[in-house]
Amino acid sequence: MFNGSGTDLQAFATGTGPDKIAQHYTDLGGASSYLGNSSGGEYPAAGGWAQNYEHGIVGYFPTTGAYAVHGAIWQHYQQLGGPGGVLGLPTTDETATSDGVGRYNDFTGAQGASIYWTQATGAQSIHGAIRQKWAALGRETGLGYPTTDESGTPDGVGRYNHFNGAQGASIYWTSATGAQSIHGLIRQKWAALGWETGLGYPTTDEDGTPDGVGRFNHFNGAQGASIYWTQATGAQSIHGAIRQRWASLGWEKSALGYPASDEFGVTGGRRNNFQHGTITWISANSTTQVAYN
Repeated sequence: MFNGSGTDLQAFATGTGPDKIAQHYTDLGGASSYLGNSSGGEYPAAGGWAQNYEHGIVGYFPTTGAYAVHGAIWQHYQQLGGPGGVLGLPTTDETATSDGVGRYNDFTGAQGASIYWTQATGAQSIHGAIRQKWAALGRETGLGYPTTDESGTPDGVGRYNHFNGAQGASIYWTSATGAQSIHGLIRQKWAALGWETGLGYPTTDEDGTPDGVGRFNHFNGAQGASIYWTQATGAQSIHGAIRQRWASLGWEKSALGYPASDEFGVTGGRRNNFQHGTITWISANSTTQVAYN
């Protein structure tokens, strides 16, 4: 067994992939470990080596070392193609999360990849730009744990993961918008309006307004779109020509204040109500009119 002596460290550092896999398997307890007996020989995979066992796998990547995957995470890893899939080889053993609720393995997949598991969410994968955004927002202590694998959107344009953060959370990615987060009541409103088929994809994370009162996400819907939330108004959407007029007046700092309704139809046009007035779009001449309470 590897004991950390100078001789052993040198041998471990200069050994081949199969050598390091065998050493790690031994360090974990061999056949009496959670991996059980081997179920085939070592094989090259994803720029390294892998070895299958009864209840898991040990993978070796030259720049990171040898690590084991087992249990529910291993089962999901197999479903996603194992070492030959999008996740690549493990770069950690299964490890407890910082909050003590979940377990995870990291992998070598392009731009980084992980599978996270909790009793409530099961094992779900996250990788690439979406994983980078999730990590930047605090991983499981930010948006919560993933409740889906990264998946394609119905329109075929984007990718997303959902998370179990309070009131629900998601990160959506497209090549045009990058990876952006949306959660809580703003996400609920966006979902009610058709997700990406309604206002388009988020172009910002949820952010605080300059006056410190509200929260918002912007979207890439035609002519631009947003959802604004305050405690007083709830989450309301605004888009197109009405949003452009409101922006020209100073957004929420204008005399109108925050949107108090979604856009809705009126005779001869469309309208948003605001805390202190209305903006109406007139279809006959494509102009907008502002009225104050």
